[in-house]
Order: sequence, then structure tokens, then C-alpha cells
Amino acid sequence: MWIKGNYRRNLLDMHIADWNPEFLSKVDPKEYVDCLKEAGFQAAMVKAMPHTGLCNYPTKRGVMHRGLKGRDFFGEVVDECHKNGISVIAYYSQVFDNEAYDKHPSWRTVAADGKKQKEFRNQDCFRNGRYGIVCPNNPEYRSYVKANLEELNEMYSFEGMFLDMTFWPEVCYCKCCSDRYQSETGRELPRIIDWQDENFREWQRCRERWLGEFAAFTTKVIKDVHPDCTIEHQMSMVACSWIHACSEDIANQVDYTGGDYYGGFLQQTFINKYFKNISPNLPFVYHTSRCDPALDYHTTTKSRDELLLHVITALVHNGAFLLVDAINPDGTIVPDVYRKLMKSIYDETKGMEPYVTGDLISNVGIWFATHSKFDPNETNIPMMEKSFGPRFFMEAPVKMASILREENVPFDVIGSKNIADYKGKCIAICHVSQILDDEMDALERFVKQGGNLYVSGPIGHPRLAELLGVEFTGVCSNPQTVESFTYLDPTDEGKAYFEGFDALAPLSVPMSQYEVKLTTAGAKVLATKTLPYTIPNTPEFAAIHSNPPGIHTGEPACILREVGAGKLLYVAAPIEMSRPFMSRRVVAKMLRSLAGELLVESNAPKMLETLSWKKEGKLYVAFLNEQEESPVIPVANVSVMIHEDGYRTARSLTSGKEVANESGEGAFSFTLPSVGVFEIVELSK
Repeated sequence: MWIKGNYRRNLLDMHIADWNPEFLSKVDPKEYVDCLKEAGFQAAMVKAMPHTGLCNYPTKRGVMHRGLKGRDFFGEVVDECHKNGISVIAYYSQVFDNEAYDKHPSWRTVAADGKKQKEFRNQDCFRNGRYGIVCPNNPEYRSYVKANLEELNEMYSFEGMFLDMTFWPEVCYCKCCSDRYQSETGRELPRIIDWQDENFREWQRCRERWLGEFAAFTTKVIKDVHPDCTIEHQMSMVACSWIHACSEDIANQVDYTGGDYYGGFLQQTFINKYFKNISPNLPFVYHTSRCDPALDYHTTTKSRDELLLHVITALVHNGAFLLVDAINPDGTIVPDVYRKLMKSIYDETKGMEPYVTGDLISNVGIWFATHSKFDPNETNIPMMEKSFGPRFFMEAPVKMASILREENVPFDVIGSKNIADYKGKCIAICHVSQILDDEMDALERFVKQGGNLYVSGPIGHPRLAELLGVEFTGVCSNPQTVESFTYLDPTDEGKAYFEGFDALAPLSVPMSQYEVKLTTAGAKVLATKTLPYTIPNTPEFAAIHSNPPGIHTGEPACILREVGAGKLLYVAAPIEMSRPFMSRRVVAKMLRSLAGELLVESNAPKMLETLSWKKEGKLYVAFLNEQEESPVIPVANVSVMIHEDGYRTARSLTSGKEVANESGEGAFSFTLPSVGVFEIVELSK
């Protein structure tokens, strides 16, 4: 497959209208490809049809961009790339299609209030009047997509296709969605959000299944014409709200996973781990913009340190980096971005590429459950009042990643398909509201084979409650209202975890807790639930600025239970989301108790992530200086201890020089005097 070893990729972002004759009038395919070649890019993603729905090639089935005046921009770039040994990924925009939206009103998505997408103004998530969204459930739209994809694949030869925007930006109530749901379930589409209602949850699973089927449809259309063409669907929205219906199901319809992100380096290392694990083939691909911080800042360019860190972070996870560059409306580019900036970065990183295909070593696997992207307490909410924010389902696992990075505990991010094969000692289940039966089967096997679980917040499956030896009874509440600020009061058995906390000063939990009661003997209660003296945010108070602890319920809120050779630790709220250092330290102690012995230990500070992998009898240790702002400040005197016999030498791949080291019985250590943006050390026996 062409993707093997292909780590350096580029996309010219060109969703350009054609009402002005100047637009795209100055495109220069040869200059662009010359820039790619000089910089060292290995692949170009080329826009065939963007969100405008206007084709950048002479189409017989669609509408060509007028500014090109019949010029085959797409074909010229394909030819120039192939002449220069650069692979081509054809870009096609699904669902987001202004031309189709304008010409075919019956294809449009319809929101719960009856509005079509372009009728919204000054709102988030593509609701600003610029984006025409059509529904993938519409059979006429599907026929239109089929015709376009067949034409493109019959006219040109390219290595892969990127099918963008495989998601709904808004919950759709069009006739096609309504009729399909009615025929499958006998029910009307719900208009009130209620995650406690099994029918509502089933409706969401229908939406995820429908989107997966649409992805399978477009993949098959291409493969039927062009069997060797690799397929990548846009999967960035897998990390966003349930509204978009993008789940791990999409990964079953691709040759490799990928998507664009703009949220910083903690987000990148999290999603890179996830993509690595769910991708059918490697490398996966991580897209982000040249513009700082995102494409809406058209004229600002990220610093060299930032782009270098993006590139190397993707690479050490065995991922390709795709630079999204914003073309000017007239079709011109900024050549120095390629000939100077990216060339200097790839000159530094491409020498690392032969070393990165090993299996990442991890003690803790954070499970990212994409069928559970909701807050189960959201009930009786009109559909148009829904929140697009990620809330718990994204914040909790990413905050857990931050704590593990800070504590230098090697971690990974796994999907549902990876649970059964995960080799680490512990799986972290951070505020997972819904666990499907096959996922629960895999978790049970993991525990029975000696694996450990950390579970916070909701208990997403009845069999998980059985494993924990508890019965879920509800959400922490006073008779009048749900508590929004609660506490964990450590017991004598829990003191080792809750350092600095006791009955007088229990651990603050800035959210509600879930209520459970013990049903099985043998579980250790590590902490109990404590409530404030008064209901938060009401006129009656004990302390005017805060809600100090006053009601010690004695009810279990943190439980440790052994099941065979495995352990389960449950916390009644996702305390990994808490900001205070003292709270993060409690979570760290819990995870260290479940993570088992570490092969690689490091004194790296919290922003410096340490990763390691084995390949061909050698051990590689990488350091990523994930500071969120430039310039990156070097970190001095980073020491590493390897708890394994036999290593004799350590060599820096960045400098090529030997690294001072010491070896002893069962251990090998080395110290780096300084780490800049990144460092990779190769250990040999």
C-alpha cells in the first residue's frame, strides 16, 4: 500500500467561491508542486470538489469553478505530482455542498425548528449562513455523489481519496430521516433530549449506524471503479458531540484513519494515540493548519517550534502529518512556507522516520468510547436547546491523559475494538455513560485475565456494576435539588490515596456524584460522600463565597474491589477533571496502584511527554516538549531509568551522539543534558 513510509503530506485549502472573476485566476500547479518537492513532501491532497460544490476539473456531471475558465487545475496538479514522485489524494466534500444545497431544496438538512443550515446566522458549528448542508440519507443526493465519484475515478489516476465532512453538523429532521426512522422503529423522530430513555438512545445509535452506512456506500462506489484507491473519511468529529453521529463505526470504512484538529498538543497526543489504535493500516494521518491558531487566521503562520512539534508528535505515534495551507482567493500561495519553513522542519525529522513503526509501550489504556458521547443527566431538554460542547465525554479522558503525562506513567488511548487485545495492566473508563454489550464482554475478559479497571462517574452497563459489587441508585442529591458541589471523605483504608485530605478537609468535587450501594462483601470503601451544609447557589449559606462540607453521609463514593487477579477502582465522579494539584495527585496515586511496574521511568516535568517503543531488538525513548506556546523552552537534565536487563548503549537520533549512561543489575539509566522541542534516544543491547 502506497501509504507505507509516506509521512509528509500537504493540502491546499481552497473552498473558494466564484462570484469574482479574480478568484482562482492565478493558480499555478507547477509552482505549487515545485514547492512541495523542494520541501520534501511525499503526498498532496488535491481539492477536486470542496464545500462550495464547484469542481476544480472539467466535469460533465457537476458544475466547474468559473474562475478556472475551463482549466483542469486538478488534473494538472495530479500530473505534476506524479512527474515528481509525489502521491496524490483526491479531496471530495460530502454533505457540505453549497451547489447541491442551492439547486435541490429537498436535499437539505432540516433542524428541529424547521430551519435549513444557511438560514442560521452568527452561531457556532457551521451555523453562520455560509455552509449548505445536504442530508446523506437522501437517496437522490446519494445518486448525485455516486455519479461524481465515478466520474472523478474514471477520469484520473490517483493513489487515494479523502472524503471530507462525514457527519451531520446538526440533528436532521428532513423527510428522508423521518421516514427512515419511522420505517425502522415505528416511531417519530424525538424532539426532546432524554438520555434516560432507551428509545432516545436507540435513535442515536440509528444515526451512528446510518452515517456508517453512508461511509460504506461512498467507499464502495470508489472501490468498484478503482479497487486500489485508499479511502480516508473525515474522522475529526469523532471527538465532538453526539450531535454529529461520528463514531468508531466510520473506521470500519477506511484504509487508514485521519482528521483535522486545532486544539493544541495535549489534544494531539491524545487523538494520535487513538487514531493509531483504531486505524486498519498505518500511518494514520493528523491534519492541522499552517495558520495560527486555525484557518480563520488566514495570514498568520505557526512558529517553527509549533509546526515541528506537530510533525514529530504525529511521527512518533507512527502517523503522517498533513499541513493544511490556506490558498489565497486568487489562487496564489506563499512559497516560503514550503521552501524555507517546512523544508527546514522535514530536514530535521525525516531521518527519524525509519525508527517509528514499533508498538507503543503503555501501562494504562484510556478508553475513548465514541458510542457514549453524552451526559446521561441531560433530560427533558428541547432539541434546539442542546449543547454542542464536548463536556464530560471528552474532557474526562483528556484530563486523565494530562495527569498520566504529568506523572510519567506510559499511557495509550484505545478504541472499543482495542479492548480485547490491550496488553497494558489498566484500562481507564472516564465518565463513560453507555457501554455496549460487546464492549462489556471485552472488559470482563480483560479483568478475568488479571487486568485492572479505573471507573469514574456513571456506570455504563449493569454487568460493570456487578463486577464492582454495587447497585447504581441515582445522582447525588438533597431532597430539593441535585448537588453541584460535593466532597470525598477518605476512610482509613483510603488514606494512602487521599494525601492531604481527611474528614475536616475532604476532597472537593465541583460536580454531582453518582450514588451507589454495596451489594457484595469484600469491597473496600476508600471514601464516602459528603455534602455541603446548604444547597449551592441558594440564598441560605454557611460561608457566603463557598459551599463547605457539612453533611457526612457515610455513603460509599470510592470503592476498590478485587475480582480474581484483577482490581476495579470506582470513583463516584470524574475527579480526573479537577484542576487542583492535590486532586490530580489523588488520581495519580490511584492509577499508579493499578498500572503495574513501569518499564520506563522518567523525571520529566509535566509538559514533557515520554514515550517508548520496541523495534527490531532495540528500545526507543522519545521526549515531546508539549508546551502550548512558542517559543519552546528547553528542559534540562532529563533522567530515565529502564527496568530491563541487557542494554549497553544509548544514542541520540537527533544528534547521532552517544548519551552518557549507567547499567546495573536489572536496570539501565541515562540523562539528557537538555531537551528542546523533541529528542529520541535509541537503546541497544
